[in-house]
Amino acid sequence: MKALRRPGLALAAVVSLAVLLLVGALAADARPGGGQSYSGSRGGGSSGGSSSSSSSSSSRSSSSSSASTSTSTSGAGGSGEMNPVLGVTLFVVMFGVLPAGLIVVAWKVNGTERRRTWSSQTARSASPPPLEKIREKDPGFSLVLFEDFANALFARAHGARHSEAALAGLSPYLEQGAQALLRARAPVGAPVRAAVVGSLRVAHEHYDEVRVKVGLVFEANLVVAAPGGELTQYVRERWYLRRPAGVRTRPWRGVRTFGCPACGAPLETGASNRCASCGQRVDDGKFDWMVRRIEVEKVETLPPSLTGTVEEKGTNLGTVFSPGLATRRDALLSDDPALTLEALEARLRLIFEELQKAWAAQELSGVRPFVSAGLHQYLDYWVTAYRSQGLRNEVEGATLEKARLVRVVRDAHYDSLTFRIWGSGRDFTVRVTTGEVVAGSRKKDRKYTEYWTLIRGAKVRGAPRADRSCPACGAGLKVGMEGNCAFCGALVSAGDFDWVLSRIEQDDSYTG
Repeated sequence: MKALRRPGLALAAVVSLAVLLLVGALAADARPGGGQSYSGSRGGGSSGGSSSSSSSSSSRSSSSSSASTSTSTSGAGGSGEMNPVLGVTLFVVMFGVLPAGLIVVAWKVNGTERRRTWSSQTARSASPPPLEKIREKDPGFSLVLFEDFANALFARAHGARHSEAALAGLSPYLEQGAQALLRARAPVGAPVRAAVVGSLRVAHEHYDEVRVKVGLVFEANLVVAAPGGELTQYVRERWYLRRPAGVRTRPWRGVRTFGCPACGAPLETGASNRCASCGQRVDDGKFDWMVRRIEVEKVETLPPSLTGTVEEKGTNLGTVFSPGLATRRDALLSDDPALTLEALEARLRLIFEELQKAWAAQELSGVRPFVSAGLHQYLDYWVTAYRSQGLRNEVEGATLEKARLVRVVRDAHYDSLTFRIWGSGRDFTVRVTTGEVVAGSRKKDRKYTEYWTLIRGAKVRGAPRADRSCPACGAGLKVGMEGNCAFCGALVSAGDFDWVLSRIEQDDSYTG
């Protein structure tokens, strides 16, 4: 598993996503969403890693920055990995398949394979999107929303693990065994202040006539209020969920809650574990996804290391194109004649520029309208980490050179577009008090590629905006930290009005 890196030049998210610590020092690559290392298995950092969020298909890993972050400030939380919601890579210069041109010669010397690469234009085929079979019987199922549910539940469950009562409030979604494991996590009884998901991957899916089983692998950082002082843990966990085969996804109401899984009302139960509103028993897993088992694969307690330089990996890899790309792309453009490639490119460039400005200022309010809540939380985590260590990451001459559409996913709730982007810039980190460069270079451009995912509501139509105007009321864009327009109150960062960036994934971990 590749170490997850930190934000830097290009946006990275699923935020695929990976976020913090691991073994020695946490490797932190700079640039916004460029992939700080959650695991720290490599020393040093630079730009170009992956952070949170993106979905991935069975038995593949993905790391992204963004879209993948869930934060919990309250107490109360199969096999496979998955990434957070509202994420899609967006960028357009050319649609279609890259021409073949990557020639790799491999040979073995003393049992070790050596490779030589002359070009990076060969296309690589991607795996089909995960959990597609669910939609055959459940048309309302959305991978984007499922990932959002999984990330939110992960954060809520860890936030509740210090309190038996708080965990009991999640009994419709956590079996008793899963609750017991969470309660026993060290340091026992210490509140989890934040859970930042860096990577979520679907690693396993099973279908039969009785139930659907899904295995997810999370890589995340937990900020724990331990007795001896606050500490940060890098964790890798496998969560096994199941749902009856006949269950259908409830209508999405725009706000992630963990109420009654039968009727959606705020959950109030007595000793019988029956919903006070509809009378249904809610702790038997009949109405929604339930976590039946949690396996903790790794726990490391280390602070994020934001110094040192890590080489960019994956830039010369062939581009991964999703099966059926041309058909899905053409259907999307046909359904919305105002949606042109030129307009999409303009929107993407606007998001890129706003993110670079916000990152350089270490002030994220300017980019809030253009990124999902998960990606914003991920970026905010890293801004805080830099500040706490007296560091500042800077990106000069950030340039978005080109992009290619590689994936189109559509469901009843969201359309999502993933693009591979090519960028460059001078990416470096300085110590605020002295100006000393502690990572990267002030003089040398760093080239990188990433996979960006944008999402927009499935029923939204019209040309994407390429200016800083509210897509709902047209006023000058001024948005609070919750993503609502200061003038009309519309939530503009959830994809209900225009394309927003939800995930950034690194080229050496993206598999489609």
